[in-house]
Amino acid sequence: MVRLFPIAQQTASAKFMLQFERVSHTIAGVFLVRELSFQVSTGEVYGLLGPNGAGKTTIINLISQLRRPSSGQITLRGRPLHRGHKRWLGIAPQENLFYRSLSCRENLNFFGTVYGLDRRTCRQRVDWCLAAVNLTGKASTLVEKLSGGMQRRLNLAIALMHKPQLLILDEPTTGLDIESRYDL
Repeated sequence: MVRLFPIAQQTASAKFMLQFERVSHTIAGVFLVRELSFQVSTGEVYGLLGPNGAGKTTIINLISQLRRPSSGQITLRGRPLHRGHKRWLGIAPQENLFYRSLSCRENLNFFGTVYGLDRRTCRQRVDWCLAAVNLTGKASTLVEKLSGGMQRRLNLAIALMHKPQLLILDEPTTGLDIESRYDL
């Protein structure tokens, strides 16, 4: 069973950023998610907790539109989830997604281009994201030469690159030391 736990909440009057209404997802008749309903308001931080196989990653895949619900509805800012919403999402998946043979700066520039940022904005966001995850001193370092924890922080920086309205982190502290977990 998956449980949604509030970590930080805003006032109850906030508009729902994300809403699941009786969402189910099945594969070959087996429920991976069954009748899940919840709301996350703008400014709230939630943790999705449950044992292995409970459906946490499936829920993230539904939000990121890698899977479609078998039934129910997912809305983002009050509108049914659709492809146009992808630009609103920042996702740091469980597995790091970047190019190991590029530097931190080159990776962030690449993803900034993918997100459609203009050159000036991209340059500013690269600097901001490197500072936000404490990798400014490693900007020119090839990713393959970084420690696992530094690579994990770069993964987060990539998710932040385009100023997403909704940030989804799948196992964000995997591979981080205690100090880095606290910073995150």
